[in-house]
Amino acid sequence: MAESAPQPQKITKQIFGETYTIVGEASSGYISEVADFVESRLLELAKALPSASKTKLAVLCALNLADELFQMKEVSLKANEIPELEERTKKIISLLEEGIIGDHF
Repeated sequence: MAESAPQPQKITKQIFGETYTIVGEASSGYISEVADFVESRLLELAKALPSASKTKLAVLCALNLADELFQMKEVSLKANEIPELEERTKKIISLLEEGIIGDHF
């Protein structure tokens, strides 16, 4: 039996005074949570920049979220390097121990 693809979820959300129909493969709860998060970020920016247009606020919000994403990716990449460095360090220690023990016997 073939696996069926996830059914797209469709919800309607109010974000920053506009109504959007959002379709995605994630659960409707997750989509709603993401939309709420974006709205909260837009509201924060609107408080800080009360004379900015909705378009400018949306672009600034997108830039801020993209910056956070890039920073998280960088942290993730560095975290993925740690096990590799740890493994290489263990190999070097093992080789050193073999060399030191080998010299004494």
